[in-house]
Amino acid sequence: MIVKISRYILVLSAIVGFSMVLPQLYWMAFSEPDKPAFIMYSCIKNDFMIIDRDADAMQWRDTKGNSYPRNEFEKNLPLFYYRQLMLANTMPDSINGVAMDMHSINYNRTIFSISPNELDAPVAELYPLFEAESGRANIEMPDDFFRIGWRMEFIDAKTNKILEEKSRMFSAVLYKRGFEFPAKSINGIPTPQKSIDEGYLVTDSKNQLFHIKMLQGKPYVVKVNLPSGLKFKAISCQDFRNKRFYAYLFSTSNELYILTQDEYELIKFPVSGIDPQKYKIRILGDLFHYNISITSNDFIKVYAVDSDYNYVDEYKEFRHPANNAKAAKVFQALFPWQIKLKDENSTYIRFFSRFNSSFYWIILSTILVATQIFIVKKRKARLKNNFIDFLAIGISGIFGFLAVNIFPNKFYD
Repeated sequence: MIVKISRYILVLSAIVGFSMVLPQLYWMAFSEPDKPAFIMYSCIKNDFMIIDRDADAMQWRDTKGNSYPRNEFEKNLPLFYYRQLMLANTMPDSINGVAMDMHSINYNRTIFSISPNELDAPVAELYPLFEAESGRANIEMPDDFFRIGWRMEFIDAKTNKILEEKSRMFSAVLYKRGFEFPAKSINGIPTPQKSIDEGYLVTDSKNQLFHIKMLQGKPYVVKVNLPSGLKFKAISCQDFRNKRFYAYLFSTSNELYILTQDEYELIKFPVSGIDPQKYKIRILGDLFHYNISITSNDFIKVYAVDSDYNYVDEYKEFRHPANNAKAAKVFQALFPWQIKLKDENSTYIRFFSRFNSSFYWIILSTILVATQIFIVKKRKARLKNNFIDFLAIGISGIFGFLAVNIFPNKFYD
């Protein structure tokens, strides 16, 4: 009995091993690089301009199917290609009645992106709190780091000792502002490589949002008023050139917000389906529009929102790279699932399982079960004694077929 159990353990281990190795080898052999289209709203054409980058050659077009030479295409996105247009002396003096100059273009230009693997990643437990009013030209790294558990604690980096006076001072102010310990998330820019320090946006155990920074050694804490029931799955603080905003905030209901500086006004973008845990999100902002793009393996969707946060337009394009689409169909027919140690949506190394969304693999499993029955009969063994092998093949397809034949059932022969 022990020998039989050992054999089934080997079969199960082989199934898991094949689930990891065979799909990976398949994609190494048949997948091709996939570059999604670049899509951006034009303040000249009032239409989305598209660059197809996964074709044999670059193609520049709009949503109506009109093609453009590269130079003409760039003229329709002057706030994105402004350096090239100025070099070629083709930059317009004004657009929509607004005079164009390098300072105003740069001042209002924002580039932001976030991917699922940034959220499924190790979280630092200690953060530097910079002095926001040091009087120095450059931001300097502090000698201590903080964490927020049952209170806000500062720890000296050299001695590893808790700085009690500073910890009590900040904790007391947080408590007076209504902070409910511990913190759920601490969000900021924990590096001195920024133009100015604005501290951290912190959510407490009750999903309340607070702004915390240090002014001349003293705590500065503001509680941000949130609509009832609003919770955030991600907050990304930004060092905006125009200093109008603190951060982009992504709600648990897949909405996108921006938090203004000083007034702490929470502005909601007129968009939906913004889920950084599933899709890559990119936001390009300029004088006239925000371009908010959502990229998945299956589609690209771009919203155009004006500078007053009004909905302008949207465009969606499904992604069907020819070679990868064919390879994906064959993959669905071969493998019922795949197990990986790494995933593009995570920075962790652990077991990731992805089950086949179709059931084409059942056809191959049925054929393999029939093949195994033929093998057992040829071996003149009883079918009922190999029932578990047939079940393993039926459930795991080619993985089970290879496993039970590498470790054959000889106990009933």
